Amino acid sequence: MLKRKEHNLSQEELAEKIGFSKNHLSNIERGKYIPTTSFIFAICNVLGETPDYYLIGKISEETNKISSLLQTLPNHEQLIILKLIEVYIDEKSKTYF
Repeated sequence: MLKRKEHNLSQEELAEKIGFSKNHLSNIERGKYIPTTSFIFAICNVLGETPDYYLIGKISEETNKISSLLQTLPNHEQLIILKLIEVYIDEKSKTYF
């Protein structure tokens, strides 16, 4: 929805440009429907960005660097890092008084 608004397009205008109905676009924007591959490519052609952007959000340079570094590790070490991150996020979400 943000990209649509950045381009100053209404749902009707974007739906017409990508060849899908306004209702279908609205349902996807609200998370009611999962977009198909053809829908995502149509959005990319009109609004720009890559399919990854619309599927998982904008990836920061730091995220790409972390991913690249992790890929250099053997699988068992990647699992250790994954567990460390999960514990970190879990602890961070807890409120301590």
